[in-house]
Amino acid sequence: MQKHPHRYESLTDEGSSRCSRKSTLKGFDIDFYNGSNDELISHIIKASDSSFSYIVTPNINHVVRLEDDNELRRAYASASHRVCDSQVLKGLLKVMHIHVREVIPGSNLTEELMSIAEAKKWRVTIMGSDASEIRTMRQLYPNVAFFHHNPPMGFIDRPAEIQACLDFVVDHPAQLVVLAVGCPRQEILGRLIHADGRAQGVGLCVGASINFLSGKVKRAPKWMQRMSLEWLHRICMEPRRLAKRYASDAIRIIPIVFRQFR
Repeated sequence: MQKHPHRYESLTDEGSSRCSRKSTLKGFDIDFYNGSNDELISHIIKASDSSFSYIVTPNINHVVRLEDDNELRRAYASASHRVCDSQVLKGLLKVMHIHVREVIPGSNLTEELMSIAEAKKWRVTIMGSDASEIRTMRQLYPNVAFFHHNPPMGFIDRPAEIQACLDFVVDHPAQLVVLAVGCPRQEILGRLIHADGRAQGVGLCVGASINFLSGKVKRAPKWMQRMSLEWLHRICMEPRRLAKRYASDAIRIIPIVFRQFR
């Protein structure tokens, strides 16, 4: 259901001097969006037919990756919004006396925007996901015109495959462009689409959101989400893929947090 619009100022590194100081809060060298979910939705609706911009959704893994991934840092710097996706990350920011207004999980944001897309009969491009998930999405949202491109493994290191992605987004204009090819590929691709300058719409770098919406992967129950235990549910659902990564992130984030107090 569409939210009531609110006044909103677009937030970018380049334009931050024109925004209220309270519009973003800096932590871990990330300018976090500090508005409400309603304000963000309102902005996305207004920007949906404008030149391409994109939203990134930082979590603990992103903070760790940003330490030594220059391409991801460039992608973060060019994003229109950096929206806190994680209750755990919000808790760490609170320890640092940085109080982000609210957590807006990428999966929740995607679900709400898909309902808006259905009501408004939008066009939606999805990068990533498999054909069965797209079939399910078409059944769930029959009024949405879906365009789908699933680049091959390793595409981000192949100029021809990147060009194919850029051309697909340009050739299939859409209000929403869901970039679901995993971090840091989706963020880097968002920056490249933005830099290319030909596309329109709002890009969402939202990882597994289509997996959840289509039912391919079961999301954590609401009570686990409220208790910041969604990470535990995901490990139980995908132990081979996520257990090692989460353990590594938990170890690597500790010195990063301590460094913030120097």
